[in-house]
Amino acid sequence: MFDHVVNVVIEKGELLSSNVNYWRHKMQQLEITGIILRLCLLNVLTISWSSAAVVPHKNLDQSLIMLGGQGLYNASDDVVILNATNFKANVYGSTRSWLVEFYNSWCGFCYRFAPTWKALASDILSWNDIVVVAAIDCADDDNNPICREYEIMHYPMLKYFSINAHPPSLGIVIEKGDSIDTVRHNLISRLETEQQEGRGSTWPNIAPYRNVEITDIWKTASSNVKHFFLIFESTDSLLGAEVILDLHKISSLQIRRVTSDNELLCLMNKVTKFPTLIAFGRNESQRVVSVRIPTRQGVRRAIKDYLIARGVNIDEVGTTVSRGTVQNAENTHRTRSSTVAKGYEVVEEQLEMSKKTGDYLYQLDLESALRYSINHEISLMKSIDGEKMEALHKYLAVLAAYFPLRRHNAYLEIIRDVVEKKNAMTGEEFSQLAKTTEEEMSPVYSGAPRQWIGCKGSTDSYRGYPCGLWTMFHMLTVNFALEHNKPFVTQTFSQDPAAVLRAMHGYIGTFFGCADCTAHFVEMAGTNKIFDVRTKDEAVLWLWRAHNQVNARLSGDDTEDPEHRKIQYPAAKHCPTCRHVNNSWNEEEVLRYLKFKYSYNSIKFDGISDAGDTGMTNGNGSRVRPQRLAKETTKRATAFGWDLNIFDISICVVLYVTSAAILVLVCIKFAVKRTYKKKGHINLLPKV
Repeated sequence: MFDHVVNVVIEKGELLSSNVNYWRHKMQQLEITGIILRLCLLNVLTISWSSAAVVPHKNLDQSLIMLGGQGLYNASDDVVILNATNFKANVYGSTRSWLVEFYNSWCGFCYRFAPTWKALASDILSWNDIVVVAAIDCADDDNNPICREYEIMHYPMLKYFSINAHPPSLGIVIEKGDSIDTVRHNLISRLETEQQEGRGSTWPNIAPYRNVEITDIWKTASSNVKHFFLIFESTDSLLGAEVILDLHKISSLQIRRVTSDNELLCLMNKVTKFPTLIAFGRNESQRVVSVRIPTRQGVRRAIKDYLIARGVNIDEVGTTVSRGTVQNAENTHRTRSSTVAKGYEVVEEQLEMSKKTGDYLYQLDLESALRYSINHEISLMKSIDGEKMEALHKYLAVLAAYFPLRRHNAYLEIIRDVVEKKNAMTGEEFSQLAKTTEEEMSPVYSGAPRQWIGCKGSTDSYRGYPCGLWTMFHMLTVNFALEHNKPFVTQTFSQDPAAVLRAMHGYIGTFFGCADCTAHFVEMAGTNKIFDVRTKDEAVLWLWRAHNQVNARLSGDDTEDPEHRKIQYPAAKHCPTCRHVNNSWNEEEVLRYLKFKYSYNSIKFDGISDAGDTGMTNGNGSRVRPQRLAKETTKRATAFGWDLNIFDISICVVLYVTSAAILVLVCIKFAVKRTYKKKGHINLLPKV
């Protein structure tokens, strides 16, 4: 009986032990499975997170938004179009000299100067084997590095590159003047200097003839030369040089100029008036040729008539431009420009924007102006130090405090904080700072580069960036006046009523590309005492008055958009109470109107795909300023102490995958070992 009881107890014990081992094994399996599932889920979430983080913002290709398409010049002009891809390959090592206009297609002065540049290119077309007239658009972001490298400080800027020029030559600045004649004369002076310095040995000699012996003229003349002309002119005249260059391709004749200070030669040839034209033939005596009209064209006509009378057929029109190595580059540029134009049309179709019917403030206008300012104009500077750096500090401080970026205003604050710690930096360094910060915090902007709504012109050459910059500074002055207590603005900054105007004055005087516009603004600012405003409201009105003064000056100008006339703002239909009965301004009502139009609450989000998500409320549904939204977003994102970039996330993914694989292998090994032990177990107590 006892043995039976013992056997029953042992059997039950074995059964219990077996059950315990069984459930323990099951629990271990479930625990391992749970760990694996959690790791897999974490991996999936991490990969999804990192994928979401690295997905680029759906901005359109920036090259498709190039302002102005081909800029101010096209293939029908006699101006050779250069760009970042063909500039150095053609200008350096060339057998011809190059006269290049660095311009900006939104610049009003460049727009007014373009007809002069086209006319000059056509006017000296016959000089194309000596000097090439070209242009490069610095408004094209692709050309930004070239314009920065060549230290283009204002637009338009003319630079002359000598024949066989090589780096590090950055060209010689040529004064523009105010007419075709002035530019041409400045170019001739440069060509004369080039010859004096030993360059241009194959060019026709445009230096004054200094000999007094007329018989010497044939000693240096080629055997092909049948007729020789001397043009006597005053010392300040370049008429002779112009005619020499105009007709230098006619191999049968040679022309030299004689200035009035060569008194002996003038006396010997009885020359008493200028200009005088004297002709020589190899088998003829010299004779004075009558010049009916004492101009460049008149002298050319006199030479032509003289030669025709002797049976010589002269075609003085000149040959077409031989573009040589630049032809393929131009074809490439035209193809690219065609693509750009098509891309721009696609953008227009996608935006589906209705025509502006009211006087509104648009987020896209503000962002387009900011983006161009940050990524292009400031970055274009070769170096930023001294007064330039001080101007940049003030400008970034105002932007970081008052610009209403819908997402990540911390973008501006980061740039401001980095720059504030520096006394000097290059434009390239600033460009990299802006690009890197934008990539890290993408998306920063709401739309593609340079989309305009309120500032959209009837064509791409009108309005745009200058309008956007005015709009941005109006917005900044108004919201500076509306915001009194801001914890993130220094007391000195907030107590200076001219703080925004100082930033504007520094920016335009230092970074704004249009030289003509800058000179006018700085002069106006001094005359109107920009820094003497006593209140923030006065600053708002000062800028309003200044803008109307500029509108009055540009009304009827070539740069005025025919569909958007320069008026005294605001128009009566938009603000009927802004004028008294006698049509004088009611500045109290004007101030009220400006504060309403340019306040954050009045910003319109037309043309932005997620316009419904204005980002204007916080998590509790209460109103927040748009530019502070990024700070709250950052706080929520860093609530657990995480502040990861894409590189950090990628490292996490690798670590998670590696650890998961190791744990799976350990669990498999553990399970195999347990199974092996179970099979090898020997029961020492036999069953009864």
